Amino acid sequence: SILGAFSQAMGMAITKRILQSKGLNNFIAFSSFIFGGFLLGTVFYFQNGNLVFEINNVGKFWQGIFFGVSFNVLAVYFLYKALSIADLSYLMPFMVLTSIFIIIPAIFILKEIPSIVGVIGIFVVVAGAILMEFKKRRSADEKPNDYENKKKSNSRGLVYFLVTAACYVVTSVYIKVAVIESSPLAASFLINLLIGASFIPLVFVSKEWLRIKETILLKGSESRRFIMTLLLVGAVMSVEHISINSAFTLADVSYVMAIKRTMPFFAFVIGYAYFKEREHAKRKLMATALMIAGAILIVLFN
Repeated sequence: SILGAFSQAMGMAITKRILQSKGLNNFIAFSSFIFGGFLLGTVFYFQNGNLVFEINNVGKFWQGIFFGVSFNVLAVYFLYKALSIADLSYLMPFMVLTSIFIIIPAIFILKEIPSIVGVIGIFVVVAGAILMEFKKRRSADEKPNDYENKKKSNSRGLVYFLVTAACYVVTSVYIKVAVIESSPLAASFLINLLIGASFIPLVFVSKEWLRIKETILLKGSESRRFIMTLLLVGAVMSVEHISINSAFTLADVSYVMAIKRTMPFFAFVIGYAYFKEREHAKRKLMATALMIAGAILIVLFN
């Protein structure tokens, strides 16, 4: 789970960097997921001698695949929109809100009341979110326009990111169903390929295919860096997915997701060191720590 958390943070950081190629979000999603699926499928082939795998319950397996892939496509679409405009270290702590998203419907629909510790966890997460969103005055070396533009971009990116977080609430459950009814590796390579293939229509609808030739074929060394980064994203995501899906077979979803909630810490470190996102770093770190601690309380004690 820890490897999955680190890989997710690293994958999002690399993706944010490559998303600076404006207008290619869907193509980047298609390429990285297809390559990740290809890598996982290759490993599966060398382990088993073919790409055929056993399915315990066909109905449950394909139900898990259908809903897991569908909500993942929606999650990735809005995730890439968020990463393209907002700071990594600002966005990632809000992923822990998935813990609250799980509890709230259960209260009203299933009449499942959270424990006292779970309620404390909710308040801790909310406190962290308020601290992250706390509006400080701009620093003396920040230009007014730059400050306002960054604030607006982060706010808009957060809206997209909350849609992603809500979708991930659903995907973790359905993907575990697919993993249990087959195997971590089989489910991982199939899910990655299907997510990647789902972005093909979006590449054409958004007319990104008109910009692909210019970006990939006409820029020499810059084009090669772009392609290598795409492949790296796919490789890192394949490590993330096989790590988490393997963990699903060893422990309950709640425990796996509790450990995975450490991802925002890794994202903070990467954002601070690599993207130089150092504005209000202490406040961001405190908010991240609060939100992670609250999420772990919610998941482990509910």
